[in-house]
Amino acid sequence: MNAVLTQFLVDVTRGHRKAEFAADRDAVLDSSMLDDHLRAAVRSEDLATLWLAQAHPMALMYFARALGWDNPRYYACIEQADARKSAPAGRAPPAASAPPRTHRSSSPHAR
Repeated sequence: MNAVLTQFLVDVTRGHRKAEFAADRDAVLDSSMLDDHLRAAVRSEDLATLWLAQAHPMALMYFARALGWDNPRYYACIEQADARKSAPAGRAPPAASAPPRTHRSSSPHAR
């Protein structure tokens, strides 16, 4: 979990910076500890990027609701982000391989 991002989302949706964020997003973002990439994601309401940056799911949901997103839109965005993470564009997802064997089986039929 990204603690800095999660705390920021809580502060601006349910915490002490909620009114300030509603009045002047840019000022709050500029004074935050978020890096430029995350600031841009908040400004553009790019929840997929915030999800992939490991925002806590509940903090991110509060942020989505504050933006006026309904549950279907939020969950569709998360699903698309997960798909994007697991299968980079232009490549098929890697095939699952069997875990390496670390010891011999204790089965009486094992060789």
